[in-house]
Amino acid sequence: MDGTLLNSQKMISNDSITAIKKAKSLNKQIVLGTGRAVAELREYEEELDDIRYGILESGALIYDFKQKKVLNHKTLPSESVNKIKELVACSDIMVIAMINGQIYLQQSHFDYIYKYKMEDYKALYDRSAILVDDITSLLEKEKDNFEKINLYHHKSEEREESYLKLSHETVTMVKAESTGLEMTAIGVEKGSGLQFLCDYLNIPISESIAVGDADNDESMIRNAGLGIAMGNANKNIENLADFSVNDNDNGGCSQAIYKYLLS
Repeated sequence: MDGTLLNSQKMISNDSITAIKKAKSLNKQIVLGTGRAVAELREYEEELDDIRYGILESGALIYDFKQKKVLNHKTLPSESVNKIKELVACSDIMVIAMINGQIYLQQSHFDYIYKYKMEDYKALYDRSAILVDDITSLLEKEKDNFEKINLYHHKSEEREESYLKLSHETVTMVKAESTGLEMTAIGVEKGSGLQFLCDYLNIPISESIAVGDADNDESMIRNAGLGIAMGNANKNIENLADFSVNDNDNGGCSQAIYKYLLS
């Protein structure tokens, strides 16, 4: 979604919607591969009506939008959630926690979201998050049920400190945004989600195409039969991909569909 299907105004362009409809009419599957949870996609339901499946929460939750059904999900180990809770309890870190496709956020963090360099997402969280008084209490109460936990810091240097402190946990960690650290169960990434969905749909992964722009897309682009970097992709993704398309403000997503999927 962010940086790929969504433009810089967090909107889906008409050319992308048209390309997705065209692909569906030709019996192709367009799938969302995103770090977002189900709750963060509801405002796009009408525009995404032609997309049935989602690899959500960076691969931790595979979802059927048509049946509103979870096809597969993986949770973080409770021991690692406890370590995250201990870290958060003694640091000023904003937590976005995900359970069954719903996101949870502490009210005080939301009120000062700009401190964590995430003000661009305030309106989204206002519409989609359940706000709680104390996120550490939720981490304790639901420690067996979290699919994904994101930590946002004041500075990128503070993120590096958290990364080191949690580096021995049995989790997959990916750096996102300018201060974010996204965590899922070990081995759970967009690439593993792509593999599950390909198996579920009986499609060889070698016949899949992955399009992305950021480090949390790396495993998906690496595992797919064809990897495509958006024009706004970082250098890591650009170097990893087989081809590049325009950026997210200039039709890159529809270009990938027409040029590489439908041709």
